[in-house]
Amino acid sequence: MTGDQQRASSLLRPCDIRGLLHSHSRYADGAHSLRRMVETARELGLEYLGVSDHLRSIRHPEGMDRGEEAVQHVEIAALRGEFADFDLLQGLEVDAGFDGGITLPAGVLDELDYLLVSLPEPEGYTKDSYTDVALRVVRHPAVDILSKPVGSYMLAKPPVPLDMMRVLKAAAETGTVVELDANPAFADIDGTHCRLAAELGVLLAINPNAHRAARLVDYRQGVEIARSMGLDCRQIVNTMTADQLRGHFRRGRHVA
Repeated sequence: MTGDQQRASSLLRPCDIRGLLHSHSRYADGAHSLRRMVETARELGLEYLGVSDHLRSIRHPEGMDRGEEAVQHVEIAALRGEFADFDLLQGLEVDAGFDGGITLPAGVLDELDYLLVSLPEPEGYTKDSYTDVALRVVRHPAVDILSKPVGSYMLAKPPVPLDMMRVLKAAAETGTVVELDANPAFADIDGTHCRLAAELGVLLAINPNAHRAARLVDYRQGVEIARSMGLDCRQIVNTMTADQLRGHFRRGRHVA
C-alpha cells in the first residue's frame, strides 16, 4: 500500500459516525416526535442520538421552558429503556446573550448530558467585538459545544466575521468542541478552518442540526467535508460511544 493509499484509508468514513448531537423535536421547533427521530436514527445505522432542543429565548420563543424540559427528560429515559440497542442523550441548545453571557435555569445542568451554545447574530459587531463574544462562550465552564453560527463560519468563504485562530486556540485550551455544520446547502465551501481546528487539537462535532427526521442523514455531507480536509476519527467526537461522550462532557472541566 502506498503512502497516499494509507492516508486515504485512515480518513473519516460515514460508517465511523456512531451518533449525532444536534437535532430538534416537537418539544421546540422540530417537525417530528422524539420517537420518530430515534426510529430514523436507528434506520440509518446510528448507535445514539443527541436531542438538543432550544431553551426558550427572544430568538426562540417556541423553545422549551423548564417544565417542558423536565417532561422531555422523562420521555428520553423511557425511550432509552425501550430501545436496548440505542442510546438517547439529552442536550440543550442555548442562545448566548449579546455580550456572550449565558443564562440557565437553576438545576437544568444536572439533567443534561451536554450543553450546546449558539452565538448571537453578528450584525452590529466588529470582528474584534464578535470574537470577544465567542471567546466568552468558549471559556464558559458549562459549554460543551460551540455551535452555529460558528458551524457555518467554519465552512465560509472570507471574510469571516471572527478571528477563528483566537477562537480555536481558546477551544483547544478549554476542551470545547466546535461544530462542523453538515447542512448540504454548503455546496461551495472552504474548510480551511476545519483543518486548522484539527491541527490545534480541537475536537469537531459533525452535526446536521436536523429539525425533521429526514435531515438526520445530512451528517454524511459533513463526513465528506471532513474527509476533504484530511480529518480522521481521532478529530471527530461523533466517533465516540455515547458513554465516552458523557465522560467527555462532564461538568467543570473547562478553564474559567
